[in-house]
Order: sequence, then C-alpha cells, then structure tokens
Amino acid sequence: MKLNQPDWGESSHSIAFTVEIREEKLLFHVIFNAYWEPLDFELPRLDSAGENPWRRWIDTSLDFPHDIFEWEIAESIPGYTYPAESRSVVVLFTEV
Repeated sequence: MKLNQPDWGESSHSIAFTVEIREEKLLFHVIFNAYWEPLDFELPRLDSAGENPWRRWIDTSLDFPHDIFEWEIAESIPGYTYPAESRSVVVLFTEV
C-alpha cells in the first residue's frame, strides 16, 4: 500500500494513518489490514539521513509475547515498508 494513495473503493479492506501527539513528542503509524492476504505498507520517511526511526509496538499477527512490546525494548523496523499479515493491526511509533 502506497503512502498518500488510499484505496476508497468498496472492496478495500485496509487503511493506514499517522497520528502525532505533540505534547509527548511522539508519532504513531497505525495499520489496519482486514484483507485475507498479507499486504506491504509503505512507511513515512522522517529522517533525511536515510535512517528509519520507526519501532514496532504492536503487531497482532505475532504470537505472545512478541505481539506487544514495552516501549524501551520495541524493535526498530528495517526498511520503509512493513509487511502486515492478514487480518491484523500494527502500531509503530517514533519520537520526534
């Protein structure tokens, strides 16, 4: 799924969006994939140096205890796409 190119069609089963919490200096990128197949979602680029700042907080497709991480140990995401499994919710975050 491409950034800034939402599929508003009747058969669309996915959406992603970014939310900023200014007071906490945090950004969240939320992915909902209700489609029956995995989809790759393009992530916003925030760092001009090319380093990806996004870290995975929640991925409901993963087994416990890897489905939700504590902030301090949340893993960095390699690259600028995230493979969201079918029928899953993903929440990524970064500090700004």
